[in-house]
Amino acid sequence: MSLQERLKALNNLHQSLRKVLTTGVEEGQAIRYFIVLHSQLHSRHVSPNTPWSYEDLLLEGLEEAEFRKIPAGQEHSMTWIVWHLSRIEDMTMNLLVAGRDQIFESGGWQEKTRSPIKHTGNGIGLDVVQALSAAVDIDALRAYRVAVGLATQMIVQSLTLTDFKRKVSPEDIQRVLKEGAVLPAGKVVVDYWSRRDVAGLLLMPPTRHTIVHWNEARKILDLLKAKST
Repeated sequence: MSLQERLKALNNLHQSLRKVLTTGVEEGQAIRYFIVLHSQLHSRHVSPNTPWSYEDLLLEGLEEAEFRKIPAGQEHSMTWIVWHLSRIEDMTMNLLVAGRDQIFESGGWQEKTRSPIKHTGNGIGLDVVQALSAAVDIDALRAYRVAVGLATQMIVQSLTLTDFKRKVSPEDIQRVLKEGAVLPAGKVVVDYWSRRDVAGLLLMPPTRHTIVHWNEARKILDLLKAKST
C-alpha cells in the first residue's frame, strides 16, 4: 500500500470514528476504531502489532540535526512537533478525560527531557521554538511520547458510552491553566477544549490534531531533503 493510500485510510478511519461516536452505538466499536487509529499515529513501541506507524515512518533514521532544524520559511522543527503533540495529548487525555495528573508531571519528564518549557508550545515565538529544539533530549522526548500513548490507550479502553457524552469539567480546565500547561497566549485552545465532551476530545487532540501535525512534519522532511541535495 502506498503512503497516499495509507493516509487516505487514516482519514477514512477518523471519519468512521466520528460516525460511531456521534450515533450513540455501543462503546466497544468506538474504542476499537480509536485504538486502531491512535496506534498508527504513535510509535510501534505503543502498539507493536500495528500494521504501520506514521510516526515511525517520519522519525526513524532521522539525523539529530534534522530533528532540531527549523527549515527556512517554517515555524516549527520536528522536535517542536513531537513535543507539542505529546503535551497536548497528555493534558487532554489525563487531565480532562481521566481527571488525573499529567504523565509529564507524575513522571518527572521536564527534567528527563531537559526542556526549557513545560507548556504545549502554543502562542510562542520562533526564538522559543529554537531554544526548545536545541535543548531537548530527543531520546527522552520520544520516550515521553510513548508513555503518553500507552496511558491514552489505557484511559480509552476503560471508557463507557456515558463517558463519551461527559462534558469537560470547568475545574479541570482551570487546572490546565493553573499548572501552566498552556500559556495565556494559547488560551483559545483551552476555550475550545472547554466546549467539548469526551467524544469531541477523542476526535481531535490524539487523532485529527496528530494527523495534521504529522502531515506538517512530512513537509518539513521534504524541505530538509531538498536542502541536502
